[in-house]
Amino acid sequence: MPPFDVFDAFDKDTRLPDSLSAAKWLKLGAPMSTTDAGKSLAQALVKMEVLYKKVDFKDLRPPRNKTFESLDELELCEKQAKNTYRSQVVPLVSQALEVKKQALAMVKLAQANAKAPRSVVALVVDMSKESAQVADDLKDLNMIFKPFDEARKGLVKAAGHLRKTIGPHLQALGKGLDLCLRTPTREAWDKACKLPCKAVHNTIKNTPQLKDEFWATWKVHDGDSFSHALQVAEKSALKDPRAKQKIEEVITRMCRDLKKELALLDKFVG
Repeated sequence: MPPFDVFDAFDKDTRLPDSLSAAKWLKLGAPMSTTDAGKSLAQALVKMEVLYKKVDFKDLRPPRNKTFESLDELELCEKQAKNTYRSQVVPLVSQALEVKKQALAMVKLAQANAKAPRSVVALVVDMSKESAQVADDLKDLNMIFKPFDEARKGLVKAAGHLRKTIGPHLQALGKGLDLCLRTPTREAWDKACKLPCKAVHNTIKNTPQLKDEFWATWKVHDGDSFSHALQVAEKSALKDPRAKQKIEEVITRMCRDLKKELALLDKFVG
């Protein structure tokens, strides 16, 4: 089903229904269109057409082929769409209801006028129905903003999948860092932290929504580079006993810093 029953506003070639054309009303609505009420109705139709042309309906939807990387990004886009709705569509809805009001009044006047052809009565009846339908369709916020809801569901589903993917690595690295803080040695790092750290590193590298947020920090935490640096430092420690204490301090500091980054990452993935 298209988003609108009367017309699909999201089709770039869509126009308002023919019965809502001021030009058609002035041409085919005689003698009623020449009365004061008829001219007022024509002005209301013109205003409705002007307001309709001002609405850029694509701004009420996510950009075509857009993939949101986070709920924050989606909600910002949705907020902009709702601002557009309030500023452009709400006045159009009000005008459509005004056209409906005047069209219903014109139906009564035409029916009471013996000189008014049945075709004129039928025209204003259609006008009242279709203006009402346009207003109703444009007030259907659930349908208009449905793509945002679908994108939100997709993000939630993706987040669940991401949590299943990276969650075990986060948990393993957290336990490994705790062990390494108790025993700040290269052996402890290699045994408990090296592999889960590399797994977290690779997951972030290959997941766009994580890479945008965390790669600047985690690109250096690949598990191997730190292990290699410790091995170099330990060779120096063989000649200088004081270097061993320095290595323990470096490991402790690094593990504490990494636990903070791990907490931020864990919070992000939910």
